[in-house]
Amino acid sequence: MAKKAAQKVPELMVIGAGWGRTGTNSTKLALEKLLGGPCYHMFENGIKKDYKRWLDAYAGNPDWDAIFTHHDGQQFYKATLDYPACGLYRELMEKYPKAKVLLNVRDPEKWYDSVIDTIWSPECPEQNWSVRIFQEGRDFQAQARAFHKATMLPGVERTDREGSIKSFKAWIEKVKETVPPERLLVFDVKEGWEPLCKFLNVPVPAEPFPNVNDKDEIKASFRKLLRFTYAANALLFAWCVGMLCLFGWVARKFMA
Repeated sequence: MAKKAAQKVPELMVIGAGWGRTGTNSTKLALEKLLGGPCYHMFENGIKKDYKRWLDAYAGNPDWDAIFTHHDGQQFYKATLDYPACGLYRELMEKYPKAKVLLNVRDPEKWYDSVIDTIWSPECPEQNWSVRIFQEGRDFQAQARAFHKATMLPGVERTDREGSIKSFKAWIEKVKETVPPERLLVFDVKEGWEPLCKFLNVPVPAEPFPNVNDKDEIKASFRKLLRFTYAANALLFAWCVGMLCLFGWVARKFMA
């Protein structure tokens, strides 16, 4: 019997259109269980550091094969969730016409309370000035700006609670309007396995649906990163001051 040809390029099965802090990390674990392969999530974006590729994608020049090749180089992602992929769900639908679209939702007020305390907080590398000392930090913030421009209502800043919640609701309605009903599942993680498994036509696992509360972990990772970037900025400042002092000393010596 002939062996099945090895997969050569990514072929997404699920495209996540929901924003972060809507239970996407729990859903990520669920999809990896159901699909038998990795899911591209915000955390994967940080591991792969493919910020420039996403900037190209938001500019209309995506390299999906490179983006959705797993960071181990040995496999491909089978699904996407969360930022930054959700902002380009329509482009991904065109690229992967067989993929279904999953829209994670949450109570808008609770969603905003969560994002402003985590991924939209001043401690988040997306917002903090200290990461700009590194090229990766500048690329990451540029990626975040591209996502913000593509998803938020015009003129709305993240500190604007009312405007942000309106943007969140508008995005949900936009997805509902642009994705064919047979291809879309609007999903709240509180619903558990049943609607997700029915949507994907797979058996319901016997184990409980994943329940990951990663808020403290995210905030701790931000603080750890910022300790490093603040130290790097302090060292750079000290080096600059030292060089200025050296140049001043040399100038005075030769001018004396």
